[in-house]
Amino acid sequence: MSSTPITVLQAEIVDDGLLCFDFGELCDLLHCAPSEALAWVQYGVIQPQGSGPQHWRFRRIDLYRARLGQRLARDLELDMAGAALAVELLERLRS
Repeated sequence: MSSTPITVLQAEIVDDGLLCFDFGELCDLLHCAPSEALAWVQYGVIQPQGSGPQHWRFRRIDLYRARLGQRLARDLELDMAGAALAVELLERLRS
């Protein structure tokens, strides 16, 4: 039997009880290059807290929204702007 590698995540609990990731951890969780994660920020899909990429912290909802954007882009063959718009519209419908 072969062993399956286990991914270990580091996280921190902040005052509001949300799990936060730094920029590098977010890229790892999204399995994407930093440029893709930065584009999700620029399109407003995810909204980091902090003064710049070195100090950014992301919430669980940011991870969810970025993964949703990735799936929409892949499954519907949308560019990133289209996926960002779709995420926004889906969030409006959900609330």
